[in-house]
Amino acid sequence: MTQSLLSRRIPAEPYTQWEPGVRSPGSACGPATMAALMEYWHTRQGVAFIPGMRHFDTKAAHINNIYSRHGGRPWGMSVRSFTRGLHAYLRLAAGKDGHDGWQHTVTVFNDMERYTAEIDAARPVALKFDKWCSFRWQGDFAYNYHWVLGIGYEKPAGGKGPVLLVHDNGLRLKDGGYRPGQERRIPYLPNRNIITMVALDITRV
Repeated sequence: MTQSLLSRRIPAEPYTQWEPGVRSPGSACGPATMAALMEYWHTRQGVAFIPGMRHFDTKAAHINNIYSRHGGRPWGMSVRSFTRGLHAYLRLAAGKDGHDGWQHTVTVFNDMERYTAEIDAARPVALKFDKWCSFRWQGDFAYNYHWVLGIGYEKPAGGKGPVLLVHDNGLRLKDGGYRPGQERRIPYLPNRNIITMVALDITRV
């Protein structure tokens, strides 16, 4: 942190929708984002009943499980499907392991201050970019239709707008290969009209 930049970043593990073994990679950004979010809560927040990678041999297997059981579709994952998938994943995991002493909340919004509050509380936020359902046909958007995991932010000085720090779920290359998921900086203001944010909180009761 410097005088010219306020920033925060969460140490979440990136996932890649294009890695070998993912059965429907072109429409797996939602499941990959959900898998990364679940793994964070299992590993970094210590919510032991969440399966995480202890129940899956690979990240691809984790993504495939979510795709087939919790809302994956060939045309992509809607916000409604994503939130319903989160509820189902967590209820199934808690019920299977007998951990009824936890409760979770899922909140849908689009507000940069709320987003920064979630990051400050060490809670990653799932971000959906969707110009089609937002009826925003024109614009210099980071993505037309894509899920990513929000893992941080930057607030530059001098009146510049805030920046989202996200894990991008990787990229398919023209030669048939892929680039693994990595961090990307995305300005919020040019994209705000097509973004939906989904926050998750898990607490003991």
